Amino acid sequence: MVSLAPSGRSDIDIDIDIDIDIERSVSCEERSSAAPSSRSPATTRAGSSRTPAEESTMAQASRQHTTGGMTGPPRVAICGAGPVGLAMALELARFDVHSIVFERHPGTAVHPKARNINTRTMEVARQWGGGVTRRLRELDLPEGWTDQIVYTRTLAGEEYGRVTTPGFSGSGDHLSPERPVLSSQDRFEPVLLRAAIGSGKVTVRFGTEVIRARDEHDHVRVDVRDRSTGEEDHVSVPYVIAADGAASGTRERLGIPLVGRAAGSHNINVHFRADLAPWTDQRRGVMYWVADAGHRGVFQPLDGAGTWLCQISYDGNPVVRDSFSAERCTAWIRQAVGEPELDVDVLSISPWVMNVLVAERFRVGRVFLVGDAAHQMPPTGGFGMNTGIQSAHNLAWKLAAALDGVAGPELLDSFEHERRPVAASNAQRSFDNSRSVWAVAQAGRGEHPDGLTPREAVARAHRYGNFAGMEFGHVYDSAVITSDGSPLPTPADPVEDYVPVARPGHRAPHAWITQRGRPMSTLDTVRHGFALVCSGVRPWVALAAEHDVRPYVIDDPTVRTAYGIGDTGAVLIRPDGYVAARWPHDPGRTTAADVRAAVQRARGWS
Repeated sequence: MVSLAPSGRSDIDIDIDIDIDIERSVSCEERSSAAPSSRSPATTRAGSSRTPAEESTMAQASRQHTTGGMTGPPRVAICGAGPVGLAMALELARFDVHSIVFERHPGTAVHPKARNINTRTMEVARQWGGGVTRRLRELDLPEGWTDQIVYTRTLAGEEYGRVTTPGFSGSGDHLSPERPVLSSQDRFEPVLLRAAIGSGKVTVRFGTEVIRARDEHDHVRVDVRDRSTGEEDHVSVPYVIAADGAASGTRERLGIPLVGRAAGSHNINVHFRADLAPWTDQRRGVMYWVADAGHRGVFQPLDGAGTWLCQISYDGNPVVRDSFSAERCTAWIRQAVGEPELDVDVLSISPWVMNVLVAERFRVGRVFLVGDAAHQMPPTGGFGMNTGIQSAHNLAWKLAAALDGVAGPELLDSFEHERRPVAASNAQRSFDNSRSVWAVAQAGRGEHPDGLTPREAVARAHRYGNFAGMEFGHVYDSAVITSDGSPLPTPADPVEDYVPVARPGHRAPHAWITQRGRPMSTLDTVRHGFALVCSGVRPWVALAAEHDVRPYVIDDPTVRTAYGIGDTGAVLIRPDGYVAARWPHDPGRTTAADVRAAVQRARGWS
């Protein structure tokens, strides 16, 4: 049985030690790329991967609108409860900031569009507690399914080649204490929601759309409407986060234009069940790209047990889009597999448009854009949702500082200065991946402009799935970073290669250290705020205490060398894990005034 899923959402049940019924709606990444559709959301069912018991609790969830409850008034309103909006709420809760989340749709995603929670995002999730990362890992594909991308004419036909993919399987614990999770959006959104409402600092209101957010100088008035009753209400908060997707009403009302390439390609996502084991078990992969004279698309395993997502390219004609019934999708799947009698159970169908767009601004006054409201990019590499969550990670601690009255005027400005270049770069690199896949399809049809064979085109697509530099190597160059004058590292390939370095503006390198007899990652030092990773020279500890910074004395000379502090220096790390300042020498050569100035600059006071 098929569900037509223009919104891709459903009601869902979540538990936090006790059962809590909830409802929510389309994720930012789902909404962002879904093309307009005449299919009614009422025809959508949540039958894709839910048990009968879950179906029952989802029916219960559909009868209520508010999930969770705060012990204090909200300080931030979040428009949109997709993965990025929920991550924003979790990050704010980490800093004891209460938030209210408004979501216009009635339930969580049923269509599994986003799949990849990359390593850097798992590092972010690590700060939300071990329960979150443990539950996410439980959703990961079984071992062996994330090691390579396979390119073929059809699944049963000629194989063009393979590319190993450490970007999806993990780059190793020498680079990170975490590894990616490959799952599906309909499965991992409930984990984020469970954690958010379990914090006691988040309320989520489903079926509630934001009508307007009006900046009134010292606060923002947010007017909302209950979509089932038409009743209107409002809240007043110091700040608003727009995580309401590509068609963000908040962004549009602020008059922020998008720049880049719109409607780069048109696609149909099909969520289905089929036994593809005869063509995949001996060459398990995170994706199987198929391309022949009549078909171009990709098969993506969701659980390693027969549940799949495929993408079908089409020409953008609305008539063609609407013609993709369950029968037509089944016919395409059979032809792309190369097995005309294949038993296919189509679960849901969702059209979407590939954009390469970035908002001209990420902030207007007290309103900030994150996720697809701020940037839209091809899914090739899975950077859309991940870029959004990492932007939330960058912003939350800054908002908390502003709400606590300790942030200078430059701290909130630094959000756009730091994250917009990252979004623009990730969008372009994702588009490059998309073009490299298209080149394989051209070669498969004998139409490559440079005359490449399919195998040669596959070899050129090596960056897709190999992106450690793109994931960990972005550098912030803003007014809240104190330069130490050291040169930038020069990796052989800035996309594939990552050079760990504790230079100001870089992600602090991961290393295992021992504190109070227990191992921990250097990335865990900032769980509660700023950290000073330092040598054992006594004045560093006193300086840290003076500025409300937690010191971590490093005994391991290998780690001290990796951080560039030798036997006497120190590194100041921000709450988002990025280096704010570094002093390679002891406090005798670095004055207390130098440290004070760097800490103040990191908090937005120049």
